Parts: sequence; structure tokens; C-alpha cells
Amino acid sequence: MKSLIYLSQYFVFRAFKGFIMLFPEKVRFKIGESVGVLGYKLIKSRRITTLANLKLAFPEKTDKERKKIAITSYKTMAKAFLGTLWLDQYMKNDDNFKVYNIEVLEKALKKGPVVFATMHLGNMESLLKFSEKYPFVTVAKKQRNPYLNKYITEQRKHLNITLLEKSKKTGRELFEYADFGKNIALFTDHRDKGTNVEFFGADTVSPTGVATIALKYNRPLILVYCVFDKNNKTHVYINELEKVNDPNLSFKENVHETTQKIIFKMEEIITNYPDQWMWLHDRWKLYKQVAKKNKNK
Repeated sequence: MKSLIYLSQYFVFRAFKGFIMLFPEKVRFKIGESVGVLGYKLIKSRRITTLANLKLAFPEKTDKERKKIAITSYKTMAKAFLGTLWLDQYMKNDDNFKVYNIEVLEKALKKGPVVFATMHLGNMESLLKFSEKYPFVTVAKKQRNPYLNKYITEQRKHLNITLLEKSKKTGRELFEYADFGKNIALFTDHRDKGTNVEFFGADTVSPTGVATIALKYNRPLILVYCVFDKNNKTHVYINELEKVNDPNLSFKENVHETTQKIIFKMEEIITNYPDQWMWLHDRWKLYKQVAKKNKNK
């Protein structure tokens, strides 16, 4: 029965892709914005999480201001995810990209492989374009639907990336690829097992993968993120971050301090582009307490 449901979902997905590809790209992105607004209105748990996160991050803003950021964030995320349906076409057009500080990356790569820290910000999937010149290894969560998972995997095979499915052995696999001299790229802004950090003035947990690999293999640590503009072009920003490698600290402590530096830098970027970040993720584990509080009112 479950297999039949998954197969039905897959056919609906392929039919939707076929339908949306009938429209010009500008219209597709507009459809994406509408899907985002619809998602904001219909998925209550995500809406509660989004607004709770925004209140924590920007207590000085009014409810109206935070709601505006929330809705625009949903539009941005919907465009990014929907845009994966024609990502191949989008990436082939170099006019869709403007890259800043590429010389920073090229200088770092002359020293050897690097570690990329990436963010759930703007047109994040389009960062795969980097694989054209700079092949890398990254990690993605396996889709529950096996048909969709196979389709997505097949679509990415032509890209110059090695895609690992997130599992208990992912950490070991990343070290193996690092041993082989591969570039590593990992999302670092969402909550995952790692180390306790301060993020927008609140305690939370952050993954330590990029900091660990950068320190263990003495690699340059490169922060890469992208922003959508009003014409749906992607602006890619590249920064090299300093690692904390204090001889008076243990390796674990240096990893923690480096991770905290990454998070503080990401906080700065998110503050500059609040409507481009994925606020619907339960980053600070606020949903249950806020939902319970609302229920008791």
C-alpha cells in the first residue's frame, strides 16, 4: 500500500513538473511565490515556528514587520525549491549569476582542497553550479519516497559532485573523502548534533562538520552563500573565515570556537537578509512551548 502511495506521489510530481515547465521562467518563479504564501497560510506548525524564531531573533521589530519577513522568506524558499525543477537550465545561463570575491576562493584552492560552509539562504540549490569548476562532496537527506529519491539522485549524476545520503556513517565517509583530497561542502546554519553555541542571543546546537574537517586537515574554511534579487538572479558571496587554532585549547575546544565564529558570521548575514533565510526550521526548539502557550490562552 505504501509503495502505491509513493508511486502516486511520484506521478503527481512528474505531472506538476511537466505542467509548470509550459510557462516562461518568470511566471514559474511567480507561481513559486504563490506556493510560498499558500504554505505560510496552510501549514500552521511551520507558521508558528517561523514567527517564534523571528520574535527571538528580532524582538525590536513589530509583529507586522516580522510577519512581512516571514511571508517573503516563504516566497524565497518556495522559489528556491521549485526552481530545482529547472535548475539545469538556470545554471547553464551564466547571466543568472553574479559572483563576488571569486579570487578569495581561487587563492585558497591553490593551496589545496577547501571546506565550504553553506547556508539555507536565497537560491541555495544553485550553489551546485560551483561543481562545474570546483568538484565537491556534500550530504543530502534521503527522501522517504524511493521513486523521488531515485529521480533526484539521477538528476544530479551529471553534476561534478559526490552526494552522500545522510546516515550514521556519513561522518566517517566525509573523513575518507577528505583523506582523498576532495573539497567538502556542508550546510552549517541549521540545528544538528554538534556543539552548543549562541545564535541570535539564545543557546542552541550547531553541527561541527566543516570546523572539524578544516582544522583536522588544515584547510581553508570558505563561507559561500547566495541571495535572490528582484529579477530572480543569484548573487553569490564568498568569504574566507579564520579558524580558531589556539595551542592552549584542545582540538574539541578549537572546533567549538571555530563553529561559534561561523555562527556569528551567519547571524550577521541573516540580519542583513532576513527575508532570504529559512525561518520555518525549528532552530531553537521553540515550537512545542509556543504551541502549548497559544493553546492555553
